[in-house]
Amino acid sequence: MIISDNASPNPEVRRLCELYASEDARLRYVRQPLNQGAEGNFWFVYDQARAPLFLWASDDDLWPADFLERGVAALQANPRASAWFCQVVNIDERDEIVRTYPSFKRFESTWLKSGDLARFLWEPEIMGKANLIYSIFRRQSLSKTLDKFRGRPSTWGSDMNLVYGHLCRFNLVIDDRVVLRKRVVGETVGSITNPRSQIYPRQERETYFEGYRLAAAGSGYRLFTAGVLALRSAYDYWKSGRAAFDYEHWAFRRRVIRVLARIRAYVLGSRAIG
Repeated sequence: MIISDNASPNPEVRRLCELYASEDARLRYVRQPLNQGAEGNFWFVYDQARAPLFLWASDDDLWPADFLERGVAALQANPRASAWFCQVVNIDERDEIVRTYPSFKRFESTWLKSGDLARFLWEPEIMGKANLIYSIFRRQSLSKTLDKFRGRPSTWGSDMNLVYGHLCRFNLVIDDRVVLRKRVVGETVGSITNPRSQIYPRQERETYFEGYRLAAAGSGYRLFTAGVLALRSAYDYWKSGRAAFDYEHWAFRRRVIRVLARIRAYVLGSRAIG
């Protein structure tokens, strides 16, 4: 296990990590001299890893005790699968569940790769697909997709872009009987009543969608990805209510309505005089 301390200002973090690393030779503790950012820290631990299987893990989440055992066994029994994941719930600072999701089995790879990819792209972001970044991966299978994102600025949704690039090339298995409790600290988390109203930030759409096209490049699914994203962009614009909002607040529409109202008033006034 590689622990990358991303320059935490809390001295207790360093003390505890060094203590546990001194007591267990399987732990390797590295303290970063400067904060690398989340992505930079993720790249670092991946580059340091040497084992055939790999996963990223955040320090404040609660992982099932049998997570690794179940995941490793599933990949050993499924040589055609390159990643394994489980079910997710969100918890708060008090470890209380604040959000649940439909079964992550919906992300499991099937015989129809194009259907799997379209389903992933179409899924509203609020429904948890970013959590697949915490899968257990066959380490070498990640390299092609990771290399596409190295050196690029960190952008909104890049975790989902990376997962999608992996799904374009490899298969994923899901065991929804195992539950990862993913912590959301300082966020307002409520029930999901209208997923289509809680998607990507509108101002991030262009960069976010370009990340998907980049991830698919070289996999044979780039044009397919671009087509699905074009459809989704139009659908989201209508379904999220943005089209109706823009229509209601469209300056030209308001001017047309005012002109028509004047014409109507003039016509009615002329009839009354006649």
